[in-house]
Amino acid sequence: MKYADAHCHSNPIEGLGAREIARRFKKHSGWFIALVSLPPYHYGYTELSIESYVKSIELLIREAKSIREEGLEVRVLAGFHPAEVDEYFRRGASLEQIYELADKVFKLITSYHEKGLIDGMGEVGRQHYSTAPQRLVLSELIMLKAFEYAKDHDMIVHLHLEQGGWITVRSIEELIKLSGISKERVFLHHVDYETSKWAETHGFWYTIPAKQRILKKTLTEKQRHRLLVESDFIDDPRRPGVSSYPWDIPQRINELIEEGVVEKSFVEKIMIEHVKKAYLL
Repeated sequence: MKYADAHCHSNPIEGLGAREIARRFKKHSGWFIALVSLPPYHYGYTELSIESYVKSIELLIREAKSIREEGLEVRVLAGFHPAEVDEYFRRGASLEQIYELADKVFKLITSYHEKGLIDGMGEVGRQHYSTAPQRLVLSELIMLKAFEYAKDHDMIVHLHLEQGGWITVRSIEELIKLSGISKERVFLHHVDYETSKWAETHGFWYTIPAKQRILKKTLTEKQRHRLLVESDFIDDPRRPGVSSYPWDIPQRINELIEEGVVEKSFVEKIMIEHVKKAYLL
């Protein structure tokens, strides 16, 4: 049986890097990775400038190439994480300057998309932790701007959000109406069980983390037509296994299959059919 990782990061500067991740995942029957950028400062590009994003996106593209060379399929996403709003504000940038930088980053991403090197935007969204109200509002405005660019260039978008269940999903539904982006192109990333139910009901693609408890609850529910599974691996040796390793996906699901609580045929549907449909493979 083949396994997919619907949202994963790599860091060749500090961590394993994409080639080693792909090799290890392939040994556990991995066939697909959605590779998502980290903020530039995770790679050591600390200058608050568009040049830092050029460097980080070029690195991301090289990482995706390594995954392909190891025989796996890959989709590539670059974004402007809500944590970057707080980080740059902490450094002294104004909210207006941060918004203008995000807009430049989205223009940069679309230029790489037009060359066929980037498939979508991610992550963008709202902080899932406490922050100043004005920075939360800015993050939401940046998310809306990402929707507008993604709509115009037919890109997928991975959202980093609070886990608010109905209100989280309902708010995103209203924002996509404002932007006009297709719901098919918007993914709710790393959702909890309650939010996953509302995402399913409202017709969004959503990714759940490879944690045994949520895997067991969701994979036993057959009316899951939008479900994807992710590791959300951040490839940081200072935080090993956060939130999971890609190879945790097959290991933990195989345990559930062996226990008889999850059907192999349903897992195959999620790992292959859902992934191909969501990522247009």
